[in-house]
Amino acid sequence: MTTTLRDTIAAAFRAAIDRAAADLDWPAEARDAAIEVERPGDPAHGDLASSVALRLAKPLRKPPLAIAEAIRDRFPASEVVATVEVASPGFVNVRLDPRWVVRQADAITSAGADFGRTKALAGQRIQVEYISANPTGPMTVANARGGPMGDVLANVLAFMGAEVTREFYLNDRNTQIDVLGRSVALRYRELHGEKVEIPADGYPLEYVIDIAQRIRDHEGDRYIGMSLDEQARAFAPKAVDIVAHEWLPRAAERFGMHFDVWTRESTFMDSGYVGDTIKELRARDAIEDRDSAVWLKSKELGEDIESVVIRSDPGHTPTYLGIDIAYHRHCLVERGFDRKVDIWGANTHGHMRRMRTALTALGLIDRWDVVIYQYVKFMHEGVLAKMGKRTGRILLLEDVIDAVGVDVARWFFLQSSPDRTLDFDFELAVRQSSENPAYYVQYAHARIASIFRTAADRGLTTASADTSILTSPGDAVVVKALLRFPELVQDVMERRAPHLLTGYALELAGMFHAYYKDHRVVGDDPALSRARLRLVEAVQVTLKQVLGLLGISAPETM
Repeated sequence: MTTTLRDTIAAAFRAAIDRAAADLDWPAEARDAAIEVERPGDPAHGDLASSVALRLAKPLRKPPLAIAEAIRDRFPASEVVATVEVASPGFVNVRLDPRWVVRQADAITSAGADFGRTKALAGQRIQVEYISANPTGPMTVANARGGPMGDVLANVLAFMGAEVTREFYLNDRNTQIDVLGRSVALRYRELHGEKVEIPADGYPLEYVIDIAQRIRDHEGDRYIGMSLDEQARAFAPKAVDIVAHEWLPRAAERFGMHFDVWTRESTFMDSGYVGDTIKELRARDAIEDRDSAVWLKSKELGEDIESVVIRSDPGHTPTYLGIDIAYHRHCLVERGFDRKVDIWGANTHGHMRRMRTALTALGLIDRWDVVIYQYVKFMHEGVLAKMGKRTGRILLLEDVIDAVGVDVARWFFLQSSPDRTLDFDFELAVRQSSENPAYYVQYAHARIASIFRTAADRGLTTASADTSILTSPGDAVVVKALLRFPELVQDVMERRAPHLLTGYALELAGMFHAYYKDHRVVGDDPALSRARLRLVEAVQVTLKQVLGLLGISAPETM
């Protein structure tokens, strides 16, 4: 289990404040103060810093500088810290001991695949639900962005000790499924010689013909005597089976994603749990009957939008909201997950608000997280084209994988913050050069492997490497960057921000390439060569950890 440097320094601040509180008779607020440690934007201000003295000024009724000086004077001595300094208006800046820093290259390589790994979430069962596209066709670029995001978050949660279940929820009971069934029926008729016209709200794409062809090949003309509505009802579940059992799992696996559970809405609805959830909401006085329908008391529960959970139709069918409330309750109550994390597209903001209201009423809101991501725009030859399944202009995920490869595709989906629209630059993605960020990072790992092959040819290894002889400023700079990795994993988990990993990987690769340019790793001095080999080995370990969390390969050659 890796303890982050940030936590180590925060613990030292805690000890200093507690000592100051005891020595200077500070009130209890001092001992309870939250301590945030960050890296200054300007390295001249130190390696880590805290503004806790500024926050303590009001409860202690003392000048921030005086508080900062009291903390500095009681900061515990250790091999980690070289100096502790105070800066106006009340910052406490910490500089690391460069001798301790370079020794951490040994600790990193010794940890290997455990570097950055923790047990912070040990004992927690967490479900991550992602993609969950309607099973109406192959996986497209538009509905695939949430895939790598959810997959990486699941990797990070597992890396921190959680038991993670990756789930794909198939919404196979909705009007779009009916439209798919009717579209297949029309194509089935067309294959039997009938002239048909696909309506504006239908699916005009070739995959619908593929489904119709498969039905005809397996079952012939047995459906010819049926009406269009009868055919549509018969074909819809067959089409869903093809999409849900074959196309979506195949695309997911090709994209490096394996789902532990595929949940069908239809099966869930047939279980009767939706009705049970409605009873629970009624018992909690969270719903009301109005206009022959059942409504969530959204406004009374703090929301400003109306929400129907059971329709007023003759069958009193549940709405998508009603079903989703029940599904989330089932995950958190019946299935016993400690937390549920959803990765949803930008068009779900209203649904998210309604779900928040319902889960608050059910007492489950503290166990639910949702990440909303913006849409993908596909950039090709400088032209942005929105892809829509019904327009006949879609870009299939598998086509992108065929064109640029899994690693590059995953990188490009992950490199932007979820709250930003993603411009997928196809022309850049196909380049195998340093301009392509995925290639650039992978090349850093491969270059280190090449360095070790060269070293082996000269009989050099890292055995008996003495990192204490690494005294150039560049050595410490690289190792300090490596020490940020465990903190970054924690930040990705807390902020649900997988794009932080791609940014860090790119920065680390750039730092290594610069180090390699300025420092001869395998040279004439065997001792120095062994020490520098140990340092670049630590870089390689860290790059491999980051790429592993991203689900991207770490090649030995390129």
